[in-house]
Amino acid sequence: PREKRMEATMEDVLARLRRLEDLEAIRHTWRDYCIRLDSEDWTGLGDVYTEDAVLEMDGLGPLAPGLDGTYRGRRTIIDDFYRASIGEASENRSFLTGHLSTNMQIDLKGDEATTLAYFFEIVANNLVLIGTYQHRFRREPDRWRFAFLRISIRYAARIEASGLSGQPLIDILAKPV
Repeated sequence: PREKRMEATMEDVLARLRRLEDLEAIRHTWRDYCIRLDSEDWTGLGDVYTEDAVLEMDGLGPLAPGLDGTYRGRRTIIDDFYRASIGEASENRSFLTGHLSTNMQIDLKGDEATTLAYFFEIVANNLVLIGTYQHRFRREPDRWRFAFLRISIRYAARIEASGLSGQPLIDILAKPV
């Protein structure tokens, strides 16, 4: 009887530990996405997606015609969406882009999880985007990855800016710590 209760308690503790580890691994993938996107690490960014991932972009149409839509597969997502929307603008090193993501809600169910998160992004020094990320994560043998990502722009505005200066994240990350 007492041994049986201890066994059940240990199983419960191990299950809770696994859940906490999974939640942290999901957050880690999300952070990888943000840092790799802002540092234009296209190979690393591709690694947060499953091979068969789907990305839905909704709300960029008025600002960047042709980018709203559905992108299927890791390579298509990276090449046809991210490189097309960010890569060209970043050729001019004076255009700086960065975003903040927060308020992640995670619903974990076994080897899958769904999330909702908010983002605030400044694009090319003069555009503010506020929106949501909706993810469906899948556990793969080496890490959690995005099987689906919906990016919805809720608010977009051009801003006037002058006297801009700064440095790209890729340059900052290249410095030793």
